This record gives sequence, structure tokens and C-alpha cells, in this order.
Amino acid sequence: MPIFQSACSLDCWDVCSMKVTVENNQVLQVTGDPRDRITQGFLCQKGGAIAERFQHPDRLKHPMKRHGESWETISWTQALDEISLKLKQLLADHGPTAMIHYSEGGHGGLSKNIDTAFFNALGGVTTPVGSLCLGAGMAAQKLDFGNSYSHPPEDLTNSHCLVLWGRNPAATNIHLVPFIKKLRERQVPVFLIDPVKSASASLADEHLALRPGSDGHLALALAKLLKEKQLLDMSYLRRHCQGAGAFLDQLEQFSMESLIVATGLNIDQVHRLADTYGQAPSAAIYLGYGVQRNRFGGRNVRLIDALGAITGNLGVPGGGVNYAHRHTSQWIDHDYLENTPATTGRTFPRSRFAAFINSHPSPAVQGILVTRGNPVVQLPDTNATLAAFRQIPFKVVIDHFMTDTAQQADYVLPATMILEESDVVFGSMWHNQLTWTEQAVTPPADVRHEFTIFHELARRLELKDFLDRYPNVDTYLSTAVAPLCRYLNIPPDDLKGKRITVPGRELPWDKGVFETQSGLFEFLKPEDPDAFFLASPHQPDYPYHLLTVHASSSLHTQHLRTQPAHQLPEVRIHPNTAETNGVIEGANLYLESANGSLAVRFRLDDRVRHDTMVMNQGSWLRQGAVNHLTDAGLSDLGMQAIYYDCRCRIVKTPAPQPVSF
Repeated sequence: MPIFQSACSLDCWDVCSMKVTVENNQVLQVTGDPRDRITQGFLCQKGGAIAERFQHPDRLKHPMKRHGESWETISWTQALDEISLKLKQLLADHGPTAMIHYSEGGHGGLSKNIDTAFFNALGGVTTPVGSLCLGAGMAAQKLDFGNSYSHPPEDLTNSHCLVLWGRNPAATNIHLVPFIKKLRERQVPVFLIDPVKSASASLADEHLALRPGSDGHLALALAKLLKEKQLLDMSYLRRHCQGAGAFLDQLEQFSMESLIVATGLNIDQVHRLADTYGQAPSAAIYLGYGVQRNRFGGRNVRLIDALGAITGNLGVPGGGVNYAHRHTSQWIDHDYLENTPATTGRTFPRSRFAAFINSHPSPAVQGILVTRGNPVVQLPDTNATLAAFRQIPFKVVIDHFMTDTAQQADYVLPATMILEESDVVFGSMWHNQLTWTEQAVTPPADVRHEFTIFHELARRLELKDFLDRYPNVDTYLSTAVAPLCRYLNIPPDDLKGKRITVPGRELPWDKGVFETQSGLFEFLKPEDPDAFFLASPHQPDYPYHLLTVHASSSLHTQHLRTQPAHQLPEVRIHPNTAETNGVIEGANLYLESANGSLAVRFRLDDRVRHDTMVMNQGSWLRQGAVNHLTDAGLSDLGMQAIYYDCRCRIVKTPAPQPVSF
């Protein structure tokens, strides 16, 4: 039986190498590649579900057109003819900015970027900017380092101290776990900083359950202690940093007591962390993607970055402040891939979708085409988002399943999955592995690759330059990876069907030269707006922090479609908090925020802080989407959503039925 090389295309840390066993065009098995340095022969729950998703009976297999509240199966010819006709009329009557192209990270393969290339060929449509996930941290590290690079996973063996700051590898980055276990075998101290005692606490020597959003307070407290204990690397600061003196001087304005109170920790815990981190020959911080999901998320990351600089833990084996890894992406021709125009169209902050639609922009939005995303439930403030989405006269969604967003569309087009196509997949969050996947099976007869869909639309719209520039998928991918091939001195054909390690950046910043304008690590400046603003507004009407975390079993909504509609989302609450509110195990009540309310079921869990509640994000509308509660505000940097700035209360009224669409 043939075995094909593939890779997981989910927007995840690990981007696993997969081996796909096929017989008679049927996927028999999808396994982790045992020879891969990252995957090491095993997959997570999500990776293991790829074959099930590929063959699921609910998968879309034909183009669909809405008729009132019902759906009609139509031919591709009819679908593309009608969509292109509506696009022509929209462009002629209102111009390209009246059309929104909404795309997310639901598929990590390069070939899917043909959607952006197509819309850029139209002359500049309206697109969202900013981030729902990691943008504030990326912007922070851009200011501090000039870019974001992580140490190779294997370099962790050189560490003498590891700080998992808001990262839960046991659930969301499981291929990091074997490297941590090797540290533990050598009795290297591991600290977990997380408001919740997550599954990763079993990997740590000590868990610091800080108050949500107080990461910057903790970083400042640690910096003060490191300074007081004379654990600073003054030589490194003089040679490789800008603004260190002003940063260290600014620490004096804060009392240690006020910082510790803000974190909700005790002073002994913070002393132990400062001593261990500051005295270690090399110490690594591994950041997760919760630290930055609040209004001061960028500031939080910058203050944590500063800890690496003041201790000289940058550019050394076993060190670093590891957040993302943009090395491989630098060897991709993004201008070609996305057909980058000389001028851009209209933009709006991604999390402010509803506010943008409701602002009555000129020209008004007349159409939207959604690819690789499910904005109706993944954007914050679901009630406002859904109402805004419904206002748009013409809506098209390309997807694998009839998602909540697809349910609101006029046309839904079925797309191929990773096992049915050849694509180039690589990670941008943790490692530098790249895979040119092999097509393992042929797709269902009436399912098409996005490249084909946009090619057919371009032909109908007579976009000759687009058609000439992007003749086929193979040319598209080969041209996109041409810079990488020149770097490696190989032809594109040598990449096909292979998993490679892209060399370079094995030890980020080892020369002490950064990609900032000064060439130095640049500290957060005291005069920066809000840089040292620490007050956390008290909200007596909504006393509890709500954290909406990622489940180990699903990436956002992608794996939760089969969850029963009557099954309420579960909220974890500390037993003492439950007692205060008269809540018992399994109670069905409301959570209410300033943005909306949600019927939930409570579970008592002493691993949660008294002032915090925790629930998994990703439920569909019919089950109770958590973003009914979240706010559509923006972070201080990177125009990022602030999901974790969600305050709520328990309302003891009969739980309503979840909304079903």
C-alpha cells in the first residue's frame, strides 16, 4: 500500500509531519512521522482526526445556493457564473472597496493564498488587518528585537531554567513535552506561570497562578528583584541594548508590594523565580498566546522580553524569549504569492468587523467572500458580528463544512483538504520545518481546490494578467518558494514530497546584532504611551475574569461540529467561588458580561483561581458560542483582539436554550 508524505495544515505550534497510508483512494491511516525531529511518530487529537474529517458524512460535496431558509445543490457552472456576474455588477456599481475579502489562518498551506492574489487583482478590495491571536506579541517583539525568532526545540536541552509563561504544551504544543521531560530528567527547574493550574503543571516544579492580565506586573516585579539582587548582565546591557538605563531607573517608581498585590502571588514565589532565573547559566522563557490577549498585551510581552535582555539570556544556548519563529517565512516570495499591489484597498481592524459595518463606510459594503475562517463565531461580540454579517447583501463562503458563517451565506463552495492536494506547509510559531506535501487521494468529484475556484472566477471576470501570472498550482508554489530554493541551492522539484529543516537562525541573536533600526535590543521607553500604566479598572458589576482557552481536542470551531446542540458549554469555577454564588456541580445557569449572556453548565475545579472562570472556546452557535460574552476592543499594539479582557458574573435565572441556526 502506498504511503504519502503530508503535513498538518492546522494553525498550530507543531505543524506535524504525517504519513498517510492509502488503498483504492481510501485513507486507511494517518500517523506521525517517526523520523521527524519534531513529530517523533505521534500526533495530537486534532491531527489524529484528519482522516475522520476528510471522510465525514457532513462534509460539503457540492456547491450550495440559498433559497430563503433552505439550500439547493447547484452545479459549479451555475455557481461560478452567478457569483462572477454579481461581482461584475458590484464592481461596476460601487467599486472594489465595496467588497470584503475575509480570510483567516484555517489552513496553513501556501496554495490557499491564491484568494488574496485574486482579490488584489480586482484593484484593492476591503480587507481586515490586525490579529485575533498573536499580533500584539508580534508587534512587541518587532519593537524589541526587530523580528520574532525562537530557539530550535532541541536547544532546550541547553537550558538550566525554563519558564512556561502562559503556555500549555500538554494541551496545545504536545511535541514540546518530550523536550521538557528531558529537562526534568536532569533536574532542571521548570516554572509554569498561568492563572489556571493546567495540565502542564505536571511538567513544572512550581506553578505561579497569577491574576489574569497581570503579566506585566510580574515582569516588573522580577526586574526589580533581579536589579536588587545584582543579577543583571551589565556587560550585555552596555554592548547590545538601547534604553536599558532609563528602563532600570523607571523601576524605582513602583513599590514591590503594589506589584505583588496586583499579581495575586506571594512574595516568596516571586523571589524563588527571580533567584532561579537570574542565577541560571542560561534560562529560557517560552511564551504562550494568552499573555497578549488584553488591552496591554503588547506592553506585557515587551516587559517579559526585557527580562531576557537584563539577564543576558539572549543569543545564548538554552536562552531566549521564545514567542514565534519567522525564519522560514522570510524565504517565501510573499509579493508573488499574494499579488501584492502598489496601493492597498480599504482596511479595518479585524476584531472591529461589526463596528466597521455599522459605521456606514463609503462606499457601503455590498459583498463579502470568506475563506479559511469562521468569523461569525470566532470574532468577538458574536451578537454584533452576526447582525453586521447579515446586513451584507451578497455573501459567499468557501469551506469544508456548513459552519455558522456558511449558514449565513448566499453561496457555499466546497474546497479540498490537505490530503487531496499538494501544498507547501511550514510553521511560523515554533520550528523551521517545511513540507511540500504529496496528494494522497483524489477529492470527491464535485469538490474543488481554491486555486481552481479563483482561476475560474478570474476567467469569467477576464483578469488576463492574473491568469497569465498564475497558470497552475505547481507554478504558483514553485515561484513562491524560489527564494528558498536559491538559499538552499536546489531546484523546486527537490522539495516535492519531502520534509526539510530550513537552515539558519539556529541561535537567534547570537552575534548581539538585532533587526531593529539601531541594531540593538530596544527597551520599552518610559515615555511610550501607556507603557507603565498598571491600573486595572475594578468592575464590581462583573467581578470575575473569564478565560476562553483552547481545547486539546479542537482548533477553534473546526472539530466541535458534532457536539450535541443540547450540550451546554462547561465553565470551570473554584469551589469557594461556587459556594459564594450558590452554585452546585452541574448547575445550568447564565454567565453574563457587558456584551451578552450565555447559558452554561458549571464544573467545580480547585485548579482555577477564586476570581477567575475558565471555558474552552470553539463551540458553535447552536451549542453556545463563547464570543457572545467577549468585547471587540483592541490591544495596545498589533490591533489584536482582547478576548481575555472579559469580565462576567453569574446570573441565577433559568438557562435559555442555546441559539440554533
